[in-house]
Amino acid sequence: MKSKQLSYAPAEISSQYCGKAFPLMRELNDIFKKQILLLCYDSAKSVSEISEELQTGYEYVQSAARDLCNMKILRKQEDGKYITLLPMITLRKNIESTIVKYKTIWEQNFPKKINDSLFGLKDKIKALNFYGNDFDIKYLNWFLYILVDGITWDTILSYFSSKTDEVVIDREQAITEHYNSSALLTYNYVDEHPEKDFEKAEKRVEKWSTYYMHYGEIQVNNVFDATPFPDGCDEKTHYKNYSKGRNGYITQENLPLYLKLVNEKNYVPAEDEKKIIDSFIEHGVIVTEKNGKYKPMIPVFNKESFEELKKLISSVITPIAKEIAETIGAKIEELLLPCLGNVKERKDHFYCFWISNFLSPREELFWHGLNVEGLEIPEDYNKSVAAMWILV
Repeated sequence: MKSKQLSYAPAEISSQYCGKAFPLMRELNDIFKKQILLLCYDSAKSVSEISEELQTGYEYVQSAARDLCNMKILRKQEDGKYITLLPMITLRKNIESTIVKYKTIWEQNFPKKINDSLFGLKDKIKALNFYGNDFDIKYLNWFLYILVDGITWDTILSYFSSKTDEVVIDREQAITEHYNSSALLTYNYVDEHPEKDFEKAEKRVEKWSTYYMHYGEIQVNNVFDATPFPDGCDEKTHYKNYSKGRNGYITQENLPLYLKLVNEKNYVPAEDEKKIIDSFIEHGVIVTEKNGKYKPMIPVFNKESFEELKKLISSVITPIAKEIAETIGAKIEELLLPCLGNVKERKDHFYCFWISNFLSPREELFWHGLNVEGLEIPEDYNKSVAAMWILV
């Protein structure tokens, strides 16, 4: 990097998050702070050095560095210089790792193995006690694929757990002894275009996102919060409003009515509830059957039935996830470990949170489901609640 380049041509830095990451997301929404992290990645820098390279006042840099230290993503050393603690991967290495995974996933036909395993469980899933157990497996797969991803993620992290002494307190919530959240940053300088050097991986779904809403003890989950479903994202500004899209279909105000429709098959809505019913029908939250009754379309689990479902899926997915780790893991380590340098915290983040990101077949599985078999394709994505589910 040329001296002072980031002052007039900031690097493009994208972020991925896990855990209780909202404070971290707010901090890293600041392009200036992300440039500081990049400057302090390969070698520690003093406030004066950062100020000089970014052509920014000393006091501004000092304040930003303090904020980043408070978030445990920058550390002030004894010599007064700052070093970045989060893993940062060049776009070139990220693409290269993705291609390695992509090719191996399809060579070993992992999407078909996973999909066949889920179809093999459909009778056992149907026997579980939850609302929606009579839905077609292809409809349920919209969120079962995300459960598969979570189980795969956990299995792979466990497989590599000996590579770090950071203690995982809650794998599902992505909480460790020292971190409540984590981020993985991918960067490239403005005059670099590594994507031109690689063949595009066509058979994968690039856009996906999950969003979890808590209303008291009840959790409403939209685990495909991305196109082709409505997703509240402004394509021009790339700003995402999480209250828009399908996340606005079930709210704290209308949730009780939805659950009444689930629990009382012959429930007749009151006059003041009809506007909500109209909204539910408009968005596909409920459909009207031939007999005039309403059929809710979002599955509902209690904690016991959901744990039973996860155990069922784990029984067939865990061996596949281990096979993925054994097949690809060493290749990914060889590519990415040099990017982490000799900084323990970066390796802790990588092995506790992110190595699964480079091994999970989630994008390829969704492509298989959409283009080969596995997923029920909505007639109208604007009127579908596939991939949404509720935990009570």
